[in-house]
Amino acid sequence: MAQTNEEIFQEIQRLRTELQQLREIVNALFNAVFEDTEGEWDSSPEKDEFNLYN
Repeated sequence: MAQTNEEIFQEIQRLRTELQQLREIVNALFNAVFEDTEGEWDSSPEKDEFNLYN
């Protein structure tokens, strides 16, 4: 399985492209999760929210 330098370079370039695409996907997912939960942390819970007998 002898590869030329050109083939190795092309494979590295392909892997870099795929890695960049994965980073973009992770960033999009991260942003989606934190935008979705952002409103849930705007205020502290009311005192009665922790009462087990409500």
